[in-house]
Amino acid sequence: MINGLVDLDIKLQRINDVFSIIERRATDKTVLNIGAAGGVRGYLPRKKDVWLHERIRKVSKYLIGTDIDADAIAYAAQHGYDIKNENAETMTLSEKFELIVMSDVIEHVNAPVTTIENLLTHLSDNGRLIITTPNATSGNIFLRGLVNKKINVLGDHVATYYPEHFKVICERIGCQLENIYMFDFVDRRSTLLRFKSAIFKAMTFMSPRLASSMMVVIKK
Repeated sequence: MINGLVDLDIKLQRINDVFSIIERRATDKTVLNIGAAGGVRGYLPRKKDVWLHERIRKVSKYLIGTDIDADAIAYAAQHGYDIKNENAETMTLSEKFELIVMSDVIEHVNAPVTTIENLLTHLSDNGRLIITTPNATSGNIFLRGLVNKKINVLGDHVATYYPEHFKVICERIGCQLENIYMFDFVDRRSTLLRFKSAIFKAMTFMSPRLASSMMVVIKK
């Protein structure tokens, strides 16, 4: 730290397809997927091939999924998926995993530091924890602030993060922040939304800090 501020010594890398990176890292690995049932009704049964849990299942050696949404877990079970009802903050599974994925979950939890610390106890010695989450300095938020427009905050989100926050968390619990990737999702629901997504993606080319989301890789 310099004058009490976080010195982020990792270069922010801009990427296009975050899920392809997760797939590559999950290939032939034992994987724990946290929040696996998120959005499941939008994926099953017709769009399962773009569902992250299914994409990991296809390439991994062994996969366990967890979630706390009992209704979503039951819906997944109707389509043949066994997802455990476990809370990432408190769970004590009997296994360790080479890769743990927590995609767009950390912004929901009550105690993020406790959650990451607990997940590390489920990680093998050379394993990695991957976290994706919205970026607090996204171009969308920046532009809305400039024109004094309302900031859209989802009702089940309780926090947003800078990349620096993950360095602080890692230093606090004694693990290593290995990589930080910045990326944008393209909203294809309408022509207008696709156009807006293209603008935000162009802003990310100018500065990765303006990306809508980030993916951090943590080493035990």
